[in-house]
Amino acid sequence: MLLVLDIKQIILNISWGSFTILLFFIGYRFLMKRMKRSQLQKDLYFTLHPIEKEPATGTVQLFLETPNSMEIELSIYSTDQTVDQLIEHKTYKKGGNIIQLDTTVFKNGIYFYQAKSAHQKARKKIEIKN
Repeated sequence: MLLVLDIKQIILNISWGSFTILLFFIGYRFLMKRMKRSQLQKDLYFTLHPIEKEPATGTVQLFLETPNSMEIELSIYSTDQTVDQLIEHKTYKKGGNIIQLDTTVFKNGIYFYQAKSAHQKARKKIEIKN
């Protein structure tokens, strides 16, 4: 038996296969670029940690981590809207930042402390018992 090879058909099949693989890679790269564009820029966002000791008494430390130097406003407010006080508004350095909060100036109760920057607002609950 003789084996008959159709060279034209083989070349056509290889061409279509290569074209399909090429289209797949182009689509994959386009999809990856689009997904990367929609990701958050982590260097724009800080991390506000909860206090270590609940309920808070005396002076407590608020811990704030920033990926780079950024301007942040720290404030405290109550659930019944009677207290709304600015703690600090300044540019914090890169890394961990500790802010001292004197809780003796507030009545006992539930409060929230909030950190706000140009791109983010984060708040944590704090219970004060003096």
